[in-house]
Amino acid sequence: MDDTSTDSTGSKEMVVSVSTSPRQRPVAVGSQGSEDQSDTDNPLTASPPRIRRRRRFLSTQRSSWLAPLTDETGSGSLVLVGLLGLFLVGIVLGCTLPKDMSLPTHWYRVVSSILGYTYFYSWSLSFYPQVITNIANKHTRGLSVDFCLLNVLGFTCYATYTCCLFWNPTIRRLYRERFGPTAEITVQSNDVAFALHAAILSSITLGQIIYFDGIKDTWNNRTSGLVLVFIAGSISCCIIYGILIEENQNASESQKKGNLNWLDFLYLLSYLKVMITIMKYVPQVILNVRRKSTKGWNIWNVLLDMTGGLLSLVQLIGDCADTSNWSGITGNLAKFFLGLVSILFDAIFMFQHYVLYPETEDTSSLVPLLSEEDIDYDAL
Repeated sequence: MDDTSTDSTGSKEMVVSVSTSPRQRPVAVGSQGSEDQSDTDNPLTASPPRIRRRRRFLSTQRSSWLAPLTDETGSGSLVLVGLLGLFLVGIVLGCTLPKDMSLPTHWYRVVSSILGYTYFYSWSLSFYPQVITNIANKHTRGLSVDFCLLNVLGFTCYATYTCCLFWNPTIRRLYRERFGPTAEITVQSNDVAFALHAAILSSITLGQIIYFDGIKDTWNNRTSGLVLVFIAGSISCCIIYGILIEENQNASESQKKGNLNWLDFLYLLSYLKVMITIMKYVPQVILNVRRKSTKGWNIWNVLLDMTGGLLSLVQLIGDCADTSNWSGITGNLAKFFLGLVSILFDAIFMFQHYVLYPETEDTSSLVPLLSEEDIDYDAL
């Protein structure tokens, strides 16, 4: 049944005979260091097939539920299970956390809460797949540097805008002086949390580009001069505008140029964020076309962003319909159409990933050299 031989170093190796076929040869399964082999590689220590199948099933289920963080292919089954898990989390949060009591319909308060927490959770989670993909690949090829630069600038503007409106007493006083003492500042704590979180994660992604691919290669070969000029111009405009506001605040009443104050500076940042949101996706679309591939650009960024965008629009329309007040849309058309622009680009990315440049995975290397049926367990 077995034969034991000793080589010049004195190490022993056990050879197990397998089912007699002209094409099969004995397979070495026991040697010094065999403890490092998995139980499926060693027929002497292998678990029964039923246990191994159960282990594979449980591993597959865990991978499916964590698909938004671990998957890069965006296959149909993983998307279905991943989004289902996302909605389950949103339902739990929406049913247990506080709701908008200004909505008149009781049952719709729960629906609106579920929609709100689900899209907030989706948008917040959408930054992580690309970070994890970069760590796994140890490079950032396939990710547009221009997109990341614009993302950092845009979310820095947005975080500054929300934090000042939420925390700064001077800004809040200026807001009420301009719009009335009863004017409601619509920036909430979740807006501040999302803006800060987005700015931090966008900066981490940009830092990964420099860390993995080097600042010289990134600066010389992967950045667009037009984008760099836009960023430099935007920062310069903000600095100059800030200096003008400070001089106007310190000037005498006769020398002041209008009612220019720091609230206007925040509005400048918000307009800059709007411009960046419109243009930031273009470099990534162009890069995918040039490479004829979406490899390295994690599709879950897009799937989660589109999920959040769609649910936010559904909630906005539903809230307006429930209160019979459509000022939430008509009073802020810019925000409404920006959401539509983001969804449009997400659709373009999905078309590129699934239709134009679908990935084909080579699984030949995963085929075992010796199948389970080839091993003669009776001989053991």
